[in-house]
This record gives sequence, C-alpha cells and structure tokens, in this order.
Amino acid sequence: MTIVTTQNLRIREFTLDDISAYYQNNQDEQIKKYMPNHSHGDEHEAREEIESFLTGYAERTMPCHWGIVKADTGKLIGHVGIGEGELIENTHEICCAINKDHRGHKYAAEASRAFAEWCKRAFRLSNIYASTNPNNTASCKMLLNAGFTLQEVALGEEKYSVYVL
Repeated sequence: MTIVTTQNLRIREFTLDDISAYYQNNQDEQIKKYMPNHSHGDEHEAREEIESFLTGYAERTMPCHWGIVKADTGKLIGHVGIGEGELIENTHEICCAINKDHRGHKYAAEASRAFAEWCKRAFRLSNIYASTNPNNTASCKMLLNAGFTLQEVALGEEKYSVYVL
C-alpha cells in the first residue's frame, strides 16, 4: 500500500519481494557507517527486519519503516522510518536512507518532508524530529532542504543539535 506520493517518489509498505533490494541498498558504506542497525549480515537478517515491518503496519506500532520507490520505475531506492526519539523523551524521530546510485537528486529531502507530514497526520504528532551525526554533512544539508529547522537542545549539561519539522 502506498502511503505518500510525491513528484518523483512513492513511499509504500515493504513486501517480501523487496528483501534482496533492501539488503543490497543497505550494504552501502555510508549506510553502514551512519545507520548500522540497517546493515544486515545476509538476506535472512533483512527478511527478518522486513517481516517485523509487516507486523508494524498491521498494528500501527513504532518503530516502522516504509520503502521509497521511484515513481516512474517502481524500483526500491531506499527507506524511511519513524520511531521513538532517542535524545528527547516523548518525541518521534524519522530516518531516511537512499541508495548510493540515486543520491544527488534530493530524493531523501523529498521523501523525508512528505513522510514527516504524513506521520504528523497519521500519528497525530505536532512535531517530527530528526537527529544525525554532525559529521554527516550530507544528512544535515538534506534535513534543511526538507524544511527541518536546526535547534539546539540541552539535556542536562550536554547540548545536542536536532532538526524539527
């Protein structure tokens, strides 16, 4: 089921037919570095994760992830997800990854913005957060391009940068 359609993309539920492409997309070095929980040792592990996503769709539970496909080809080019905020209690954060062959077209910004707006409506959330490693400059730029605002948050004596939409 497609949940969001943009000019270039469709965000849809994963299916078991996506296992191989999902596994291959997540073998990228950037994804392994910045999103290691989505790097799988083999396709069996990728299958287990997609099966957990399928359960999440039915139960509307978090965390959950959806596939990003090119609207014109139907090719799976990445994923986007939502879960409980890691830095700030009682918040929800999104994540997004696009495979290396499709970077540079602002697809991550397009998907993140559309997905965040959908999440606000679907889960009745007032704000969506995103955090990223400040050394991941491409991700920082993408979040700003998607319309997120950079904010500094103090947690105890530590200060963190988060993005809010």
